[in-house]
Amino acid sequence: MSELRQNILTENWTVMAPDRGKKPAKLKKAQSMDIRDYPQYDKSCPFCPGNEERFPNVIVDEIVDGNGNWLVRTIENKYKIFDDLESCPAEPEPFHKHGVYSHYKGCGNHYLVIENRVHNRIMGEMEPEDIYNIFLSYSKATNDLKQNPNNFISVVFKNQGPSAGGSQPHSHSQIVGSRIVPGWIRSALHAQERYFDTNGACSMCALMDYERSSSERIVAETDQMMILSPYAASRPYEMWVIPRRHFACYNEMSNLELRGLAGQVKKVLHAYIDKLGNPDFNYFIHSAPNSLSKVPYYHAYLQIVPKMGTTGGFEMGTNIPVNSVLPEEAVKIFE
Repeated sequence: MSELRQNILTENWTVMAPDRGKKPAKLKKAQSMDIRDYPQYDKSCPFCPGNEERFPNVIVDEIVDGNGNWLVRTIENKYKIFDDLESCPAEPEPFHKHGVYSHYKGCGNHYLVIENRVHNRIMGEMEPEDIYNIFLSYSKATNDLKQNPNNFISVVFKNQGPSAGGSQPHSHSQIVGSRIVPGWIRSALHAQERYFDTNGACSMCALMDYERSSSERIVAETDQMMILSPYAASRPYEMWVIPRRHFACYNEMSNLELRGLAGQVKKVLHAYIDKLGNPDFNYFIHSAPNSLSKVPYYHAYLQIVPKMGTTGGFEMGTNIPVNSVLPEEAVKIFE
């Protein structure tokens, strides 16, 4: 089982997870190879349909077609960051002490979402309906994770490509239920709560209103979603896909909004492929902790960051990103 350990100088937490070092990393062996150049089926892939006997997985949920074939499959991650073991407490306990340090069992959950049956189908080349099924799977899983009292927050993310931390070419994403709410998320929550207390409005809603009047950084807007090249983007060509309706937790999104989200994510990823040469990327869904699902000040959204450079010493030492592409210029990849 993993263990959480706190740095008393920063109050940030580290997960000690030795088993994560055992996971296979096919992409590291072929970092220069485009995932689309892989075969449509790989007999050595643990996610390809037909390989279940050789690579048994614990299936959590499936979305199937009319013939019963799975389209998106949610499974237990074999190389978990957190796990829901019998030794985990039935209710969260106070942190344990080791001298001056705090630590805690790595209790929680870790799911993996296999996004497509085809081995070499990247998300940017999937149909909007395929992407909708992926986001629907996230919604079902995050609702499931709320039932575990050791999960204070659900963390939904995707790593595509080796420079983004991807270890398998077959398109997949991950969902982690965590006892710890990361410090930077707490900081964002506090900042947005202060804005609400001072202005009586959600900061993201105010941001979207201003961007409409500015018209410099909006890529597209529909009845459900806005694609924004954010004013203080942390990396070149970073994009946000923001629900227009205010809600704090991802699993409150309606099916119509999930379809809107899928369509706009497809638009962003297609532009990355067409104009940026299909860079590796990460995305992360910003969602409030479960207990704060109804707060008026936090606004859920999806952040997509292509890997267009490396992190230097200044960025590492200050935690201040350096972006070489103005957000106002980044929108031009959609022209």
